[in-house]
Amino acid sequence: MNPYEFMLPRLDGAELEKDPSRFIGLVEKGVSGFILFGGRLDAVRTGIGELQGRAGFPLIIASDLERGLGQQVQGGTVLPSAMAFGSAFINGVGEADIGQAFSFLAAEARWAGINMVLAPVLDINSNPKNPIIATRAFGEEPQTVSRLGVLMARLIERQGIYACGKHFPGHGDTHLDSHLEMPVIEKTFEALEQFELKPFRAVISAGISAIMTGHLKLPLEDPSGLPATLSGRALGYLRRQMGFDDLIITDALNMAGAAGESGLREGQLAELALRAGADILLHPVEPEQTARYLLKNLLTGAAGPVEAEMASAIRRLREKREALARMMPEPAAPDFMGNQRLAREMAIRAIRVVGEEKPFALDAARLLVVVLSDNPERLAPFIRELGDRAPFMKILCNPEPGMADEGFQTAGLADNGRLLVVAHSTPEAWKPPSERLKEGIRRFSALRPAWLSFGNPYIIHEEREKVLTYSDTPELQREMAKRAAAGSL
Repeated sequence: MNPYEFMLPRLDGAELEKDPSRFIGLVEKGVSGFILFGGRLDAVRTGIGELQGRAGFPLIIASDLERGLGQQVQGGTVLPSAMAFGSAFINGVGEADIGQAFSFLAAEARWAGINMVLAPVLDINSNPKNPIIATRAFGEEPQTVSRLGVLMARLIERQGIYACGKHFPGHGDTHLDSHLEMPVIEKTFEALEQFELKPFRAVISAGISAIMTGHLKLPLEDPSGLPATLSGRALGYLRRQMGFDDLIITDALNMAGAAGESGLREGQLAELALRAGADILLHPVEPEQTARYLLKNLLTGAAGPVEAEMASAIRRLREKREALARMMPEPAAPDFMGNQRLAREMAIRAIRVVGEEKPFALDAARLLVVVLSDNPERLAPFIRELGDRAPFMKILCNPEPGMADEGFQTAGLADNGRLLVVAHSTPEAWKPPSERLKEGIRRFSALRPAWLSFGNPYIIHEEREKVLTYSDTPELQREMAKRAAAGSL
């Protein structure tokens, strides 16, 4: 057996355009595919086509496209977050309209050469302190997550490519980021069946092609201390009790949560994952070293159950790769302009107003706007649009405590609709919301302003009067700036 066949290493789109030789070398060594990050659309499409032409049979080209092709590839459409779709659904937007967005996500991915979308997220965001799932989840309860997860998976696969649900057995009820450390879930599988596993069962019944495991410790089920990704008990439950006989993919092996505090190296992680029942090793940082380790410690002379597991994994992989040749005739060019309009409409239809007055009334002529964000440059479209439409407004970005007390902390300021605080945070790998951001939110809460949230709504969870948008797409930012300048959110 060839150990490279279990791997989907990183495919950097910018590097692919400049010098594809390293990726061609990995194809020649026998990798089953890649996980794509970044790049320009035309160059990515051309580069993937060249790699596919050098492969014996189709490569799996996977990518994290939870928010559409534009999340990774320049030129693709950026969708609002999964939670925005959940909010739109609760607001009365039908599955047919939501499904249009999921369909064009898949069509754009296929046009770029991507044939596996690492979505839907099937986690249920039941913990407001969760730093990494939040708006990546469709919602806070199983029904919405299951329904929209199944819809997304079906419409992706209807386009002739694969969907991958994640992160088994559920990353929603955690307060740690598995990119940084290994979260612990103090629940049995019996308890998980009542809540977290419902969306996974739903998409398995719907015929999803792949499930991604989470780097999540389950001490009540597996006392070894290994995360689900490396746990034969966890993956065995997915195979046998849940009846899933398709591709099991590890979450990225470069994440700190994979090893936790064990000190295990990548080759050891890969071996444990394959022994546990995984089929695909996602994002090995050192594929050559890992391949040598596997050849020495796992594949050479493997016998009995381990050999049978490897043979089953190879069978599943080859069947899926061979099926791609039948599923993917030349796609039609997507309507990118139309897709962008639909994405903007969906983001707007997801907006939710919480508070006594709907919509919020603002004193635009005397409004002070305070922007609180760990990444304020991402809010440049909002700030620029507001400045163009209302140059008389004062805008403060992450003001220090002294600035917060000077000139505007007067009685009645918020009551008169003259203070708008914009709280912005989106889940980012390795970057939880900072203490500075949390402190800024606490400080301004005392003034009882009108709140506008871009992205993660939980950072202003305690505020009673707020406008929640769940996303931070440029089109949505400009729309909210337009409303603020007009004096009504």
